[in-house]
Amino acid sequence: MSNNPFKELIRRTLHRLGYQLVALPNWSLKDDVIEKSGYRLVNWKQGDGKVDLAAYSQEQEKGNRAKIDQVWTNESNLRFIGNWLAKRSGVPQFVVCHGTRNGFEQRIFHGLFGCRVIGTEISATASQFPMTIQADFHEPPREWDGSVDIVYSNSLDHAYDPQKALSAWARSVRDGGWIVLDKASDSDPHGISDLDPFGIALPNLLLFIMDALRGIGSIQAVLDVPEPKTGTSYHRMIVIGISHRA
Repeated sequence: MSNNPFKELIRRTLHRLGYQLVALPNWSLKDDVIEKSGYRLVNWKQGDGKVDLAAYSQEQEKGNRAKIDQVWTNESNLRFIGNWLAKRSGVPQFVVCHGTRNGFEQRIFHGLFGCRVIGTEISATASQFPMTIQADFHEPPREWDGSVDIVYSNSLDHAYDPQKALSAWARSVRDGGWIVLDKASDSDPHGISDLDPFGIALPNLLLFIMDALRGIGSIQAVLDVPEPKTGTSYHRMIVIGISHRA
C-alpha cells in the first residue's frame, strides 16, 4: 500500500471504475525523454530549464501543415459527447476546443449547439479557418477565465507540459462546467515523438488528471465512443467536472 493517502484514494477510485494503473516498461533512458509516474514526455527544456518555445512551436507548425487536411476525431463522437453533456447541464453558451488544426471540431459543435465556439491552434494556419485563433493551448486568453461551459480536446498528447495545459483549461471553465479529453491508445507511451511529446496509458492518465486538478476537477465519467478510432485498442471520452468553490 502506498504511504500517500491521496494516491491510495485515487487507486481505489480507479479500481471502482474498472481500471488498473500500468507500470512503464523498462525503456532505455534518453536525455531528451522524461519517464515518470506512468508516462513519457519529450523534454523540450533548454539548459537553463526553460522550455524552448520557439523550437516546440516550429515542430507543431510543421506537423500541422503536413496534416492540415486530416481530422483525428469524427462527427458521431462529437455529437455523442455534446448531447451527453447537454442532457446534464443544458445547452452550452461557450465551447472551446484546443489544438484543432483545420477547425473540424468547432464546425460540429457550432452546428450542434448554435453557440459561441472557438478553437485554438498554435500554427499560423489558424487564420485560414473560421472560429479559430492562433494560440498556444498552454496559455489560453485570460479573458476566458471562468466563462467557458465546455473545453474539448483530443490534443493533450501535443503538450510540452500537460499539467500546465490542464490547469489552464480548468481556469477557463466556469464553475459547474466541463473538460472533455478524447483519448485513444495511439497516445499511449509508445507513441511519443517531437510532435506528440506526451504519452500515457488511460489508467495512468486518470491518475494524472486527478493529481493535476486536485481540488477543482473530478472525473465524472469515462465513456466508450460510438465510433472508435481505427487501429486503436481502446478509445474513450474522459469527462471532468470543474468546481472552483473550495
